[in-house]
Amino acid sequence: MKPVQETPNIPYDIYESPQEIVIMLPLGGVKKESLKLNIKDYRLVITWERIKPKVKDHLIPLKEECYRWPINQTIDLPPQVYFDKIHSKLTPDNTLQIIVPKALIPEKITLEVEYDK
Repeated sequence: MKPVQETPNIPYDIYESPQEIVIMLPLGGVKKESLKLNIKDYRLVITWERIKPKVKDHLIPLKEECYRWPINQTIDLPPQVYFDKIHSKLTPDNTLQIIVPKALIPEKITLEVEYDK
């Protein structure tokens, strides 16, 4: 049975340009197959699991600090993004990059007024 523990918050970086938001999470020890991304209520929910490496049977742990159970990370997103165009990739150094395209909001919109006869 796995011990009951609170899921840790994994540090992440967020970068922004006029066109997109890029979220970067370092995920050392995580396999791509365990990653899942979902959107719920303007929030990006990322789940994954670190698997404990196999060690020789006779080794007794003196210290185990690496969180090795399922992890859920939630990141709030602004409402002005193209949720259906969000995409991600896992880099060779195990950094998850999530690209969130921004919805372009024009500075000015001219509306036509109809005349009701």
